[in-house]
Amino acid sequence: MRPETTALHAALRSRVEVVARTLSIALPPAPTAAEALEVVARRVAASADPNEIWLLHVAITGVFPEPDDFGRLRRALVLSTPATAYLSALEGAIEAASQVFASLRSIEVVRDEVLVDVDYCARWEHNTGIQRVVRHTVPEWQGREDRPHRLVAWTEDQTGYTSLTERQLDRVLHWSDRRFPKELDPRATNRDLEQAALLVPWKSTILVTEVPADGVCPELSALAQFSPNRVSIIGYDAIPLVSADTLPDDESERFAHFLSFAKHVDVIAGISGSAADEFRAFASMLPSQGVEPPEIVTVSLATEVSSSARAAVESVVVDPKEPPLIICVGSHEPRKNQEAVLFAAQVLFREGLDFRIVFVGSGSRQNTFRFDAKVSRLQKEGMRVESHRRLGDDDLWSLFARARFSVFVSLHEGFGLPVAESLAFGTPVLTSDFGSLDEVASVGGCVQVDPRDDESIVDAMRRLLVDDELVSGLHGEITEQTPKSWGEYADELWQSAVAPLVRTEAVV
Repeated sequence: MRPETTALHAALRSRVEVVARTLSIALPPAPTAAEALEVVARRVAASADPNEIWLLHVAITGVFPEPDDFGRLRRALVLSTPATAYLSALEGAIEAASQVFASLRSIEVVRDEVLVDVDYCARWEHNTGIQRVVRHTVPEWQGREDRPHRLVAWTEDQTGYTSLTERQLDRVLHWSDRRFPKELDPRATNRDLEQAALLVPWKSTILVTEVPADGVCPELSALAQFSPNRVSIIGYDAIPLVSADTLPDDESERFAHFLSFAKHVDVIAGISGSAADEFRAFASMLPSQGVEPPEIVTVSLATEVSSSARAAVESVVVDPKEPPLIICVGSHEPRKNQEAVLFAAQVLFREGLDFRIVFVGSGSRQNTFRFDAKVSRLQKEGMRVESHRRLGDDDLWSLFARARFSVFVSLHEGFGLPVAESLAFGTPVLTSDFGSLDEVASVGGCVQVDPRDDESIVDAMRRLLVDDELVSGLHGEITEQTPKSWGEYADELWQSAVAPLVRTEAVV
């Protein structure tokens, strides 16, 4: 037998033996891969239990099944006889079994645990809205005996869960005090893929903290439907569908794939009342498909900033001779409404008001090209306007400290972290008067406008620039606030989206 064939047989036998132990199936002494699989396949075919079929698929292929994969294997087993169950199992899983390197994997069944999916934050150095939520929240659970959990990410080929590397843990848990230099991990080598052990949840609770990559939504959908695990997610917003006109078409398509998974989870924790309402509307349509909708809860995000951010702000000395600074923070896309803010600033500049306005936020070239060109033209006219696509955290925090006020008049948000952060830094905000932004602004320190009304934005920015009494009053409202901490948010999220799903029955 060729060495590579021997390795395949050894890996298959190892996975089947793990599954046999999990299902309490007795195997003959020192079985071959074929002998072990024949015993397990016969048992699973006889039980026709979806949970066991899901696990058998993982044993044969080394990957999590998609719904179609699961369906093929289930039907093959239903049509089999005890004598043909082994062959039927192989035929039913043949398509998924062709994944490169997956067939050489070992598996570890993770039973009765809490798994926290932090895939994107583990892999990338990107750190805007969702990533900041994850990197503030997950560290709050570390070392807590009453919050036992395991962090997981997806394998490089996006076919199942695996443990995090030290560098990936650093990205998730130590964003403000890194142990490793900030850099992208090199692409996994073939050897890494061959040796990566697959973590297979079994009767466990899974919290998906991000909007998962499009490529893993089918596997997550099958896991939520057919495995004995319980799944909850953080519901950030439904913007790609509700405000599809403000985003590229592919964003809406990706989000539709996400919803095909989300409809099968147990709990969706909306980050604001508005976000929760959007998911409730989605959930209300599911009974028409014969799908039991998930429970929707509201767990509003924290409104505090990190200690490192506060330290950066405390060191800033504002020169009273400098013109008033306005900042507009947020990724550059149509719904963020930066064009309306720039228009208002242009009007006020032509009225003769002296100020400096700074836009901060990344964006696709399609969204930023015309805006940045307009900024360049206005700079040549003598207007103090800047647009920064990449700015370090400390530089951003110092802008909040120097600003007379910030502007965030988005057309649709799941929460509105720039508003909460501005208030936490003590800086008044001009923001929208509906949705989640109205929720955040309700604590005070804000002037609210209809973001679709250019004249309202112009008038509000003018008042905030010239009316010292108005700004002083807003500062007074801010000083009376007690920001919600990330520790409080993390506790509420665990109690609402994790603890109710954790199995309490004795392990058999």
